[in-house]
Amino acid sequence: MSQGNVEVVRAFLNTFAEVDEGLAEPERLIEFAAPDATLDLGAFSAVVERGEKPSPLQSEVLGLEDFLKFRAAWMEPYDDFSYEPVKIIDAGGNVVVVILHQRGKPHGSDSWVEMDYGIVYTVEEGLISQAHFYATPEQALEAAGLSE
Repeated sequence: MSQGNVEVVRAFLNTFAEVDEGLAEPERLIEFAAPDATLDLGAFSAVVERGEKPSPLQSEVLGLEDFLKFRAAWMEPYDDFSYEPVKIIDAGGNVVVVILHQRGKPHGSDSWVEMDYGIVYTVEEGLISQAHFYATPEQALEAAGLSE
């Protein structure tokens, strides 16, 4: 079932790209997520505004709706923003690792900011049940029991 899990994650990422481009409604993402799916933002949780700033080591666990708000806050500082999956790796069992590259041009700047990060997805019964964000691809690979 591992290759099937890779295809679920790939379809989810493709749909996310369609949502970003205005070609699909955000509700389409629900097709790929278990009803109780969670997203652990890990080190990225400092971006989420909750009235008090979480420490960089604290994780923020969100449902899909809150995650979409997080993404909007993440992309808001940029005039131009893009991301792409560099690798989608079958980590065995029900685990899929995605290494992404993103770049953005902050408002009023001619410079680009770029970074690579990783997400470890858990897929159960054809639906994404968990996604854990890691600040580096190496951290994501290590969390999935892989090394590059």
